[in-house]
Amino acid sequence: MKRLVMLGLALFLSIGLTACAPKEKKTYVIGISQPFMGHPIRKAGQILIDAWAKEHPEVTVYVTDGQLNAQKQIADIEDLMVKQVDILLVAAHQSATLVGVLREVKAAGIPILPFDRVLTDASVQVGSVINDEFTGGQMCGELMIQAIGTGDIAVLEGPAGNTGAILRYNGFLNAIAGKGINIVTSQVANFQRVQAVDIFENILQANPTIKAVFAQNDEMALGVIQVLEAAGRTDILVVGYDGQKDAMEAVIAGKMFGTVRKVIEFPAALDMALEYLETGKLVDPNVFLAPIKITKDNASQYYDPNAVF
Repeated sequence: MKRLVMLGLALFLSIGLTACAPKEKKTYVIGISQPFMGHPIRKAGQILIDAWAKEHPEVTVYVTDGQLNAQKQIADIEDLMVKQVDILLVAAHQSATLVGVLREVKAAGIPILPFDRVLTDASVQVGSVINDEFTGGQMCGELMIQAIGTGDIAVLEGPAGNTGAILRYNGFLNAIAGKGINIVTSQVANFQRVQAVDIFENILQANPTIKAVFAQNDEMALGVIQVLEAAGRTDILVVGYDGQKDAMEAVIAGKMFGTVRKVIEFPAALDMALEYLETGKLVDPNVFLAPIKITKDNASQYYDPNAVF
């Protein structure tokens, strides 16, 4: 009888100790596929990613750089699969090229959360954190109307097949439709400042009477401004997109008429990724971040001299 009591007491203590022992925190691995880490907005995003990772030691975060190359981004995603990430966050360089590999990711049981740019095949995703690029493009069109009223303009586009660039352009076209603004040329400069300089030099030579330029990002807009300054042209107005720091400075200085400020998707995208990993669902699966129209009148409200972006 005494032996039975002792065994029962031991079992009770064992259960009690087990119940009182703290649960070990689960660890996760998040993969982030970026299209190009050389852009100021990606560098700023990395600072936010690093800060978030420090606050979440239970999470390992891998970030890859697609280097503006569709095949490189595909290879990056395949490598993240090999690393057995628990969830994939992706900003597509050229969304259509990723359809196949992202379907493989989904088939492997890895949830996908696009950020910044929409996917061609949205069926693979569990949610998204996307800037409202169409509305942002409309704002650029409104800025253009405000800047020149009517007249001939040139457009510099982002990479072919880039969903963000397409949505910005469609929003812009929607805003200027029937307003007397004529696009005399629209050329791809791949969101790159150096390419914009080369391309716009030729555009200006061929179309010296244009009244303005819409550049689908600020890097290209700043390239346009460089050409205009070299040519001594102060009569051609420039509208950009992104709201990066040196573009804000250009707006404040009167070198750029306006831009549209986008919101960096971090840490929101990482918070959503962790929420999904911990609960298997998202309370708000599709988040659209509202862009902000920037002119000389309000640029100082959003300008931060210490910002990376």
